[in-house]
Amino acid sequence: MKWLHDEWRIFLAYLAFGLGVALALGLCLAEFREEIAEPFLQHVDAALMQALHLDATPGLTLLMKTLTWIGSPTVICPAVVLAAGWLWWKGYKRQAALVLITTGGGGLLDVVMKLFFRRNRPNLPWAILHEHSFSFPSGHSVEAFAMYGMLLYLSMKHLNRAWEKALSVVGALGLAFGIGLSRIYLGVHYPSDVAAGYFVGGVWVLAVIAADWRRNRTLEKMRAAA
Repeated sequence: MKWLHDEWRIFLAYLAFGLGVALALGLCLAEFREEIAEPFLQHVDAALMQALHLDATPGLTLLMKTLTWIGSPTVICPAVVLAAGWLWWKGYKRQAALVLITTGGGGLLDVVMKLFFRRNRPNLPWAILHEHSFSFPSGHSVEAFAMYGMLLYLSMKHLNRAWEKALSVVGALGLAFGIGLSRIYLGVHYPSDVAAGYFVGGVWVLAVIAADWRRNRTLEKMRAAA
């Protein structure tokens, strides 16, 4: 039937539009990037980082390093492949594609924006970790918000019990925000980098979800008309 052949074409058309919107909104951060160069907001960034550093303990440092490791490409990449492979094997091919598209697109947006803004990493005497790539936005935050946002979206559609849904929300948001917080605590990102990462990741995952929703609605209409 024709609507079956049009399924992916429809989805990709909506997705391309969503990617364009996400990229355009992300580049609108240029104005935000100008603002955070102001002395007052630089002071706010520094004060927030210093406040987190004052609470540093060996146990908290271990937790933050663990969260950063969970949000790193070393963990994210194989986790995404395994999750997508498991979904594909279970017959959820569209959901597997959504996971791959969301994380891959988030990574692409992060690279493009880092090269566009070219903000240097914080130079802090107390920094626990040191990285040398560009700082704005936080790639860990982009990917965490995008990946766990998509997994939350998929779980909400397949879980039936209220406590399971509540646990999924707490787990996904806890990991996403914990990973971002760890980047500030360890001294490798400014708070504004993390906030921008959440914004970019949030816009992108919402764009993918919107594309999937529009695809489903369009296919329902095509089935009804067939």
